[in-house]
Amino acid sequence: MQSRKSTPKSTRLSSQRAAREVSLGALGFLAGDPERIGPFLAESGLSPADLRGVAGSAAFHVALLDFLINRQDLLIAYAEQAKIEPGHVVAAREILAHADMAGD
Repeated sequence: MQSRKSTPKSTRLSSQRAAREVSLGALGFLAGDPERIGPFLAESGLSPADLRGVAGSAAFHVALLDFLINRQDLLIAYAEQAKIEPGHVVAAREILAHADMAGD
């Protein structure tokens, strides 16, 4: 069994920053259209007023990206708008999920 090499903290931070940017972009994408943000709010139980309070939480960003990933049409539309590969959204979700578990 191979041991995991530790990732330098600066690399972790830049990865987390990039992942957060992907998620914030996704939030903006969803918020830009009531037909996109409405189902997310309904599924999450949040109100539009709640968004500002939870936007700093890694768990919120993971839930937001999960929502997007589970709706392929939205995932593809966001990726095209953001000029990123859809896989980057999945990678961002994983980075943020691990950051949340580590308490970062």
